[in-house]
Amino acid sequence: MLYHNVLSSSLILAIQHEALRLGFDLCSFAPVGEAPHADFFDAWIAAGRAGEMTYLERHREKRRFPALLAEPPSPPFETMVVLAVDYHQFDLPPAIRDDPSRGVIASYAWGDDYHEIIRPLLYELDAFIRERTGRTALGKCLVDTGPVLERDWAAVAGLGFTGKNCCTIRPSAGSWLFLAVLLIPERLPEGWTSRQRAEKQEASRKPATCGRCTRCLSACPTDAFVGPYELDPLRCISYWTIEARSIIPRQLRPAFRNRIFGCDICQEVCPYNRRLEERTPRLAGLRAHHERVAPPLLEGFDPAHPYWLNQEAFNRHFARSPIKRARRAGMLRNVCVALGNWGAPTTVPALAQALADPEPVARAHAAWALGRVLARQPHEPAANLLTMALEQETDARVREEIRLALNET
Repeated sequence: MLYHNVLSSSLILAIQHEALRLGFDLCSFAPVGEAPHADFFDAWIAAGRAGEMTYLERHREKRRFPALLAEPPSPPFETMVVLAVDYHQFDLPPAIRDDPSRGVIASYAWGDDYHEIIRPLLYELDAFIRERTGRTALGKCLVDTGPVLERDWAAVAGLGFTGKNCCTIRPSAGSWLFLAVLLIPERLPEGWTSRQRAEKQEASRKPATCGRCTRCLSACPTDAFVGPYELDPLRCISYWTIEARSIIPRQLRPAFRNRIFGCDICQEVCPYNRRLEERTPRLAGLRAHHERVAPPLLEGFDPAHPYWLNQEAFNRHFARSPIKRARRAGMLRNVCVALGNWGAPTTVPALAQALADPEPVARAHAAWALGRVLARQPHEPAANLLTMALEQETDARVREEIRLALNET
């Protein structure tokens, strides 16, 4: 078969229809070039914003020029197919969201891991294109894991605009979007970009923006936004509860309240997200598991299913879940912070187990949480636990947390 390296208008429509059939909600195209905000990203990295996310510091030139992701002898990439999946299901009722005895999990993690769900669909879409163009080399399929500035390309392709909360926002769908890209060597037809821009301008003479709204910036409980469009992850709840493996700064912990994996606050307050209807994702794997929405904090300490304490139980309970990214020790750390913010005496038996955990990061936060219980009212068992732990503890960081917990009473 002769390889056709230019996408016809009919094939572009066919690709979009196939993407929708596969389960994507949005599909558009952009000519591969230089990422519009590559300079901003480099400055962001230079400012030390990446923290423990050292993978962001790699492949900087490829992030700037995605065409470099083609590996010889494959032909160079000419077009980026930019796709999105809407994962909004329902808004968490305030009675559950604000219950200190429950641990709130970011809505993107209510279902199974979106990477594993979306990636095979990209392979299928690439196969669909290859069958029609005669191409034998594979395209590059990326779901939030490769060196691509997805939000830049979502904006270039017209899927939405980047909001002040750093999320891609589509006015009709809000910001609850998973982004994915497929890089292919086929070119867009001559003049396609200009035609697309003209169609957009005709459809909306006034491009959508955040306007003067700053609700997301004001609502962030840890002041993680340096300003509009710039996030400091080292102050972000999502960074600390998902990406970081180290001890959470003490001054930030009270602001986490009961959020144990990720944070949706800057999206929850966005006007574009406020009046969305409840929906069921078309991709079955993304549908919420009820036990992953806002689990009772003490449940995972139950001997019948101690998923905060036992690795095997953790793996079983969170099978196929993106929550596994934080690892068991990280999740136990997060849960201890939430228990400390709850501060009820009923948390002490669970914190006693966490204080004996093999992982120092979990023990450190258990000590802090016990100190929070003591700070509210005298509690002899909690004080005794901390005193005995101090006698046995060998990790310097944990010893410091125990001393501070005892001194704060």
